[in-house]
Amino acid sequence: MQFNNAAYYIFLIAVFFAFWSAASRAHLRVWLIAAAGCFFYYQTAGRALALMIAVSIIDFATTRGMSRSENARTRKLWLAVSLTVDTGALVFFKYADFFLENLAGGLSFFGVTIPVGPLNLIVPIGISFFIFQSLAYVIDVYRRDAEPARSYIDYLAFISFFPTIIAGPILRAKQLLPQLRSRLTLTPEAGGQALFLIATGLIKKIAIADYLSANLVDRVFDFPERFSSLEVLAAVYGYALQIYCDFSGYSDIAIGSALLLGFALPVNFDSPYRSRNLAEFWRRWHISLSTWLRDYVFFTIAGRRARNAMMLYFGLVATMTIGGLWHGAMWTFALWGLMHGAGLAVFRAFEAVKKKFSFEPLNARAASIAAALLTFHFVCLAWIFFRADSVEKVFSVIGQLTAMSADAANLPVSVIGVMIVGFLAHFAPDAVWEKSRDGFARLPAIAQACVIAVVAAGLYSVASSDVAPFIYSRF
Repeated sequence: MQFNNAAYYIFLIAVFFAFWSAASRAHLRVWLIAAAGCFFYYQTAGRALALMIAVSIIDFATTRGMSRSENARTRKLWLAVSLTVDTGALVFFKYADFFLENLAGGLSFFGVTIPVGPLNLIVPIGISFFIFQSLAYVIDVYRRDAEPARSYIDYLAFISFFPTIIAGPILRAKQLLPQLRSRLTLTPEAGGQALFLIATGLIKKIAIADYLSANLVDRVFDFPERFSSLEVLAAVYGYALQIYCDFSGYSDIAIGSALLLGFALPVNFDSPYRSRNLAEFWRRWHISLSTWLRDYVFFTIAGRRARNAMMLYFGLVATMTIGGLWHGAMWTFALWGLMHGAGLAVFRAFEAVKKKFSFEPLNARAASIAAALLTFHFVCLAWIFFRADSVEKVFSVIGQLTAMSADAANLPVSVIGVMIVGFLAHFAPDAVWEKSRDGFARLPAIAQACVIAVVAAGLYSVASSDVAPFIYSRF
């Protein structure tokens, strides 16, 4: 059940009417959200539902134990149990084969053979998202930054919340748990904004991300040696736009779906390619993940103030490398994270030098534009590592980029047009989007329905025959 097929919207409509029929009864409403989340996850991930429920039971029990104890040692024991279960499940299902393959390769260099082969495990869909969300809840309760859930059903509704369980945003307990039993309302304006978000997300996904993927990006990254430098460069730019539209489109649909039920979720993307440095990029890109990594990994490594410069730089590199591996058990992901960590460390060092010598550019506007272009192209270079299937393919893509060939026979005008429209929309002022959203929300219901029908017909005409899954659903 994907956000870009009809089955999801039939499901969403059914949940919408059932939810608002039970809106005045908080307990029934929570049960409905939990049941809807479990049903949605079962339809998407099958038997992995058992793993999600097992994690939720253990984490709910351990946090109840923490909340009832004032003994520091007992609380740490409960925390250790929860962290072991959560990280153990994530490492086993997602990284066991990666570790075994690399161990076997390393030992074979010395002529040693291990008796254990790859386990060929199927990674449960969305495991990284619900594990990280559960870990955040456990750690927040341990730190006394959040209150434990009132009941197991409340916690199950939180961890299995169907708009976010597959690909985020990664929610914190304080962002959703209090809303589960609050008096919720849905105004016509909010309903219109929700529909606008869903429609926008589908346009990003189907009309831009999937189109670029099918007509340029996949072909170039599969066989880069068959394309000119100009075509490969266009594919790199195309992938930067594809992954943004794919993931931010998913986030828009998730936020819009939640808003239809009266739940307010945090923004997950904020025009990241406008950023003038990497630190700003990570304040705008996948905000729920970047803040998670900051709060639970970076602060653990470097401390909240990181007064030691070397510890600061080490913390940045280690955190981003972990963030890279979070996306998948591949060296390309680790190298992608390492690049961003090193880039952040260089930026922080540059900022320290600039502050020490009170350096200011002669032309602030020109410097700002140059910084944004440099940041964008660094991010695009790193996307090559993220997208490529192997390190060898990375060097093949980069090799073609440096060949300096300019043939454009495989670069259709339609692809160029989609990229231009996509980047123009991305760099459009926020006021344009806000006025469009609010204007749509103010339309009469019949007019909104007509707009949605036109959008649906347009998307149907440009959609490929196969439903392309969202990129982040595999993480």
